[in-house]
Amino acid sequence: MKKFLQNIVARALCVLALGILLIVFSESITLWMVMLCGVVFIIPGLVSIVSYFRRDPEGDRVMLYPVVGAGSILFGLVLLIWPALFVEAMMYILSVILILVAASQFYTLWNIHRGVKVHFAYYLVPALELAAGLYILLGKDTLTIASLPIILLGCGFIIYAALELWTVYLIRTASKQQSPLIQAEEVEEAE
Repeated sequence: MKKFLQNIVARALCVLALGILLIVFSESITLWMVMLCGVVFIIPGLVSIVSYFRRDPEGDRVMLYPVVGAGSILFGLVLLIWPALFVEAMMYILSVILILVAASQFYTLWNIHRGVKVHFAYYLVPALELAAGLYILLGKDTLTIASLPIILLGCGFIIYAALELWTVYLIRTASKQQSPLIQAEEVEEAE
């Protein structure tokens, strides 16, 4: 049982450290993830171009493969060289999409409202979507907003680690309380 609890504590401490690192370096991690995606685009592009030129010279060459490979490499280089620009562009695009989705939901609720009484709580989600879209669109620091999922993930890891440590504490206190009772039962059985 002691080894089991030690494993839980070690796992909880590792997850706690990971959660803290995710929160502290959330903006950097967002950029690193975009750069990693850039590398993921570059590698297949290079493989495509190299495989095109290594083919049998007498075989039919289709011009599409090197063009797609070059496009993949160029897109990967953009992601690798300018990750903040890509994150900012994506945040603006996604915020406009979020605003359009909220508007569509408001329109749908308005059409439903004509025939059926709709509770005001149904308008809460589209209102939150609209507010989030406008906040992102009008916000000054899109990189901080883009790192919000990483921060939430880090908070989740910290909560998980705290619950694991709390579980270990509860198990240890329960076993300490039961230990004298178990010893007393063993003494009674021996007599």
